[in-house]
Amino acid sequence: MCDEARESTVAAEHDDVQASTPETITTSEPAVSAAAEPTPPAEPEAPPAEPGTATAPEPPADVQAEAPAAAPPAAIELTPEALAERIARLTQLLDGAEKVLAATDLPDARTRWNALRREWTALIAGVALDEATAARVAEVEGRIEARDAAAREARTRHQQDNLTRLQRLCEEAEKLAQGDQLTLRDAERVLRDIRSALDAPGPLPSRQEQQAIVARLKAVQSQIFPRVQDLREADGWERWANAGVQEALITRLESLREQADPAVIAKQLRNVQDEWHKVRAVPREKGRELWQRYKIIEGELRLRCESFFQQLAVERVENLRKKEALCAQVESLADSTDWIRTAETIKGLQAEWKTIGPVTPGHEKAVWERFRAACDRFFTRRKNDLNERKNVWMANLKKKEAICAQVEALLETTDWDHALAEVKRIQAEWRQVGPVKRNRSEALLARFHAACEKFFDRYAHRNDHEVAQQIAAREQLCADLESVLAVPEGAEPESDEALAKKVLAFKRQWDQGPAITRAQAEPLVARFTAALNAVVEARPAAFKGSELDPEAARKRMEQLCQIVEGFAGDEKAEVKRSPAEILAAQLREALAANTIGGRADDEAKWRNAADEVRKAQAAWRRLGPLPDAAAHDLEARFQKACNRFFKQLDQHRRPSGPPRR
Repeated sequence: MCDEARESTVAAEHDDVQASTPETITTSEPAVSAAAEPTPPAEPEAPPAEPGTATAPEPPADVQAEAPAAAPPAAIELTPEALAERIARLTQLLDGAEKVLAATDLPDARTRWNALRREWTALIAGVALDEATAARVAEVEGRIEARDAAAREARTRHQQDNLTRLQRLCEEAEKLAQGDQLTLRDAERVLRDIRSALDAPGPLPSRQEQQAIVARLKAVQSQIFPRVQDLREADGWERWANAGVQEALITRLESLREQADPAVIAKQLRNVQDEWHKVRAVPREKGRELWQRYKIIEGELRLRCESFFQQLAVERVENLRKKEALCAQVESLADSTDWIRTAETIKGLQAEWKTIGPVTPGHEKAVWERFRAACDRFFTRRKNDLNERKNVWMANLKKKEAICAQVEALLETTDWDHALAEVKRIQAEWRQVGPVKRNRSEALLARFHAACEKFFDRYAHRNDHEVAQQIAAREQLCADLESVLAVPEGAEPESDEALAKKVLAFKRQWDQGPAITRAQAEPLVARFTAALNAVVEARPAAFKGSELDPEAARKRMEQLCQIVEGFAGDEKAEVKRSPAEILAAQLREALAANTIGGRADDEAKWRNAADEVRKAQAAWRRLGPLPDAAAHDLEARFQKACNRFFKQLDQHRRPSGPPRR
């Protein structure tokens, strides 16, 4: 059987239990005479266990102590000379024991101090020792016991470490045996370790653990060995195939003898070297021959490429110089803050770097790391600066968006003075805010300008807006008044009191509303008046006794007509007067006005009259509606009287002069 499969035998001594060690023997020998007694020879110690044998654990000290001991001998009467001789001999034995305790060879030391111990035990049997000697004897015996305990502990620890080592070997071998990626090299190494462990397992704590480890090692050995055979066979086939590949590579090298270009030869030679390295394992009987053929042809080709390699070395030195120059340029630009221009320059240097060929072997990594470190330094600084600027741009973007929102919020206000001051303040604040990202700047600026332009456009037409609001308010009053008579289906009409209260409220709002131009007011006045007349005509009883009572309105209109007619004078008398009479009257008034105080009284009279007429006009506008026919007649009468008065007032104020011819 092959070496990997053979079993390792275990020495027969493993089955035996070792005899108790000599240090556990406590013999009490009979007392000897005081004469010079011979020193008993040291008892030979049991031979140590061979490597690989398992020793049985020693019985505990307390069990050994339970062995029946001989009765202590009776005290012996010794002469002082005999006692002194014994004490001297005991001192020699103790000195020898202390020297032995200082030795490092533990098995030999154990044999010697056990012999010395038996001798001094015999010497002191039945002899009364002084305190110093007894203390020294106890101290030496204590040291011997401690040394024995340390030896036992070291032996136990060694056994446990050996067990751990074998268990770890079993685990590793079992893992390899169960794995799919087992290689021949690993398998052979594990088989060697298993074979060594089976041949010499070393001391173990117990026989049971020894048997379990041996069985486990044999089991995993039987699993790995067949796979090793398969791997060896596959390795043999691979080596046989590699021999064919090496033959082909040698043929390729031989074909290069006809090649004249050294660059092509060098390139092909490098390729063949790389491939040869992959198939270098071949059968031993062919390996030396193939290697010698390969080295001969390779050396020949190398000689032919020597000049090419020299030129290539010069070029690589020059390339190294160029790349170092590029490194220096990039390092000089690494701390620049002209980000755009410097970035373009470094990118150009990077493109130039790629056009330079390889450098001298051994310098590639260093020069590349130097160049890359300088580039990374600049671009890292630029990236950090860009991140900082992005944060600033984002903060400015939020500020400008908030400013735009403030302007847009003022577009609907009518507090023009406050809004104008706010917009001017916001415009100044906008100019204080820093830049934003370029792709957001134009849109944000357009938004801000659009909001400002819209506000100033509304501000320029603020009066038109106010008029529009006033017109809208009056149109709403007209619509509300027109809807008073509309009663929803199934609902009861409002009471007279509620209707009158609502309509009077609409009228007060209309009268108190701000004035608008006549062209804008006429259609609204006509609409409101028509709606008011319709309501009063439909429910006249609801407005009886109020300012919208038609009868009260008619009486009040007549009073106002009489008041204005009183100031305007009789229309018929004025019509019958000739132009000469009118001119004479004006002359008389002028002569009368020239008298002291007459002119002032006349002006005051006309001014008071004008004020009263205007009051009458205002009161007329506040009057309630009348039926169309009555209202039309009184309206015509009132307007005619007002026109006549203001015509007279105008003639009075116009300076009189000679009549035209």
